[in-house]
Amino acid sequence: MTDATNNSEGGHLSTRYWPATFEERGVVAPFTTPTLAFSRVRSDQRDGLEILIPGMSGGSGVYVIAWPAVREVFRMTVHDRALHEAIQDAKATTPRMMRRCANQTAMTGLAGPDSLECSKVALEQEDNERLLTNFYLINSVVDRLSPTPASLTVAELSSPQGQRKARKILDEIADGLGASSEQIYRCLEVWSDLIAPLGLSMMPHECRLRRLMKRLEAFRMNASEWNQRSNADPDGLSLLAADVAKLTLDVGHPVIAEVDAFANDLARTLTGWRKVEPVIQDRLDRLSWLLDGWEHVLTIWDGVLEAAIWEQVEAMEEIVRMLPLVPKKELERHKGNAWGELENALRRFVKPLQNWQSGEVDIDLLLRVEHRRARAL
Repeated sequence: MTDATNNSEGGHLSTRYWPATFEERGVVAPFTTPTLAFSRVRSDQRDGLEILIPGMSGGSGVYVIAWPAVREVFRMTVHDRALHEAIQDAKATTPRMMRRCANQTAMTGLAGPDSLECSKVALEQEDNERLLTNFYLINSVVDRLSPTPASLTVAELSSPQGQRKARKILDEIADGLGASSEQIYRCLEVWSDLIAPLGLSMMPHECRLRRLMKRLEAFRMNASEWNQRSNADPDGLSLLAADVAKLTLDVGHPVIAEVDAFANDLARTLTGWRKVEPVIQDRLDRLSWLLDGWEHVLTIWDGVLEAAIWEQVEAMEEIVRMLPLVPKKELERHKGNAWGELENALRRFVKPLQNWQSGEVDIDLLLRVEHRRARAL
């Protein structure tokens, strides 16, 4: 597994499929130019940025191109040029930073009214989920730690009178915990902001990362069933995708359980907040990294669920090229050998874009894949 020598375009072909760390894997950048769709951004060795593009021109490798060369090599949309600049200015190499750059660029309207509206809806949903998480977290603290029975409604927390009521209750709780009321207020505010993308397990509304985990589980089951009922996947690509999805779920569920455990032991979390805060931040960051890229993959598959079998085959081949692989260092040690076999399977199955019946490179197929990438965005 070696890298080819850098070429004149400031890039090279990487034949290494399985990254060691999230930072090596990079974060997905939501470019609208089909060739750049689902590419990943990461830091280079000179404190700059580089882009990783899977399956470019129908190839099976990952092309690594220096960030400044991207605008020269590719004919980018106006939106993508703005996003390219925003990513560079912010050095956006984490899912949180990339999400911020993507929303800021989409809000300019450069990607069209649909993208602008989707960004508005996403930002509004994030705000609502942050408020809901804060509400349920405060109510949980009040319900379980207040010396006298009490409850709060959304309407109350939105009114001055209700806020005074909440403040009085939290003052009593703070006294019981031997902490200042300001410490408790600040803790609950920061805590709810940190976990808002995941939310609380008790909430009737599932927040973004929990929804994504549920969609991923549905994809895993669907991909396995599709392989069993379809004769169009003799290589077992769908089983490979299902295995990677299962690995992601296996790593992700314990992380979620760790975050939820802090909400199950409220008194201990509140009194030990200085030590707890960085742990919760680390777990949320890890979960965001783990799921980065799956939203795009799932959107592609959702788009062909009712399509003809040949479209589903094409989509699955494309999905395998961009599978968000769990980095080796994130895997439990006892799974190392098993997932080493999975890596070998991935190398064997990733093929150039070709007609699934004739095996020949198909230009029309390449164009359909680019169209599907654009549609999935």
